[in-house]
Amino acid sequence: MLDFNKKYKEKKGMVLKKMMSVLLASVMVLSLAACGNSKSEGGVSSSAESGLAENGTAEEKEYDGEFDENGLSKPGQLPISKEPITMSIFVGQQPGVVDITKHSIFKELTEKTNINFEFIVAPQEGAQDKLNMLLASGDYPDIIIGGFFTNADLVKYGTGENILIPLNDLIEENCVNLKERWEDAPKIKEMMTTPDGNIYGIPSLDSGGLGHGAVNYKVWMNKEWLENVGMEAPQTTEEFRAVLEAFKEQDANGNGDPNDEIPFSGAINTWAAEVYPYLINAFDYFDPSNGYLKLKDGVISGTAGTDGVREGLKYIAGLYADGLIDPAALTQDESQLSALGTKEEVICGTAACGHIGMFVDINDIQRSAAYDNLLPLEGPDGYRGIPTQTEPVVSGAAFVITDKCQYPEAAIKLADLFCGEEWSLRTQVGIKGQQWDDADEGTFTMDGTTPATRKYLEMRTQNATAAEDIKWHWTLRLVEPDWKNTFQVVGDITDPANYEARLIQCTQKLAPYAADAEYIPPFYMEVEKANQVASMKTAIDDYVKASFIEFITGAKDPEKDWDAYLAGLDKLQYNDYIALNQEAYDSTYK
Repeated sequence: MLDFNKKYKEKKGMVLKKMMSVLLASVMVLSLAACGNSKSEGGVSSSAESGLAENGTAEEKEYDGEFDENGLSKPGQLPISKEPITMSIFVGQQPGVVDITKHSIFKELTEKTNINFEFIVAPQEGAQDKLNMLLASGDYPDIIIGGFFTNADLVKYGTGENILIPLNDLIEENCVNLKERWEDAPKIKEMMTTPDGNIYGIPSLDSGGLGHGAVNYKVWMNKEWLENVGMEAPQTTEEFRAVLEAFKEQDANGNGDPNDEIPFSGAINTWAAEVYPYLINAFDYFDPSNGYLKLKDGVISGTAGTDGVREGLKYIAGLYADGLIDPAALTQDESQLSALGTKEEVICGTAACGHIGMFVDINDIQRSAAYDNLLPLEGPDGYRGIPTQTEPVVSGAAFVITDKCQYPEAAIKLADLFCGEEWSLRTQVGIKGQQWDDADEGTFTMDGTTPATRKYLEMRTQNATAAEDIKWHWTLRLVEPDWKNTFQVVGDITDPANYEARLIQCTQKLAPYAADAEYIPPFYMEVEKANQVASMKTAIDDYVKASFIEFITGAKDPEKDWDAYLAGLDKLQYNDYIALNQEAYDSTYK
């Protein structure tokens, strides 16, 4: 068996000295919040006992499979170990989930892998602090699962301190499922690889990584209002203005009062609810979530000061001046937007938000069904596009192996289980015959075209059965295949049980309008530059948001005051910010 503890603690030389000064800097804010890698927080209690003694400790059995000289199975085969082995594990205890040490999933893991577990259990509150203390003290376990490691942590504890062992050879020699995920999306492997060439952890990726969050900026319009004013969904900026005017001037909600309608609203400081990104994209590419940057053919450029953005702001300022945009949209938060959308009477015809559930109650099927997302608008110069993520993006790690582990090959085989469909379904959905089963004949999946192979036996929501001894939702998710698009959709697409399918279909119809630009992936840079770029990005973001509100409300003129706005970007070193990101991108991916 490889001696990782000895091998990797003997690394010396200039490479190590150089890499100890390197940390990851992600220059974008990713939007798939509910489906990505998340850090656990909170206070911790530890247990020296396995907890699996109660769950069923693995005992010596006779197996027919093939095992190597170390008693481990071939890749992809179970049990992982011929003889019972034990690993210590740090794991987060999520609220509403039964005691992890007694969870049925660990019973099954022990039974099927022949691995017993000794737990250090970390309740959500304070878990990160406790883990940091364990790592600093040297008293840490064999494996750590959950979203506790950023890419910067991987460099620190991998390259710098050698606490985390490199996984490259282990993955190559022992993994089946993870390598299949790499074949599906080769850039995932690139994103997992630190600047020293090593992989120190396996990240989290929700069901293939491309869900409804692939397009952030959506606008939802009330179809009943359109019918009431005798119009169709707008396709151009001119038509959009005409519809908003009709909503404002006519009795669009049909209550007899032509003066109580709000044509268009949104919110700030939440996911994709500002009124301006969707509209500016009818004039030029614009994506605040990418740090006001655009990647095209390996070249990064800035998007905060283009002529197209200026023209877009002039158009939006005109809408605002004519009372077609709710003034509250520039100040209210998501809860206030939701309060507007859930009033007893429907008074808002159009809303900007990442998904319609941010605006209306999806359990109110009649109201929810009345809203549909618009296609991207075509601007006066013919531009029509929307920023779209076309490839999965990962960062950080949800599974790492430390230099304490005596069985690294077995540990990586364990991780590989959770990169496959069987255990992704087990942890995220439940047990066949209880939470899911084979699909009904002739049914289709959430995309509406793929024949279904499975069906849910209970309504699947984020919290469904979370307190039961069945699933492990959100506690552990590694690089999953696209299992969600195997389940049938039954009934009306607006049924709350089909909400994710509805969002997927709403997003898919935007695909033909994907902007001609690439989604900017995370990349690495030296720690000093990382801190510099992070500080610059914050200042630029604050300045652009404040300036845009001034342009929209008329406090500043997008034509007369544009040069002054650009001068402000120069003072914030916007061009240097772009250059630093280009340099980091080149060093990581070229």
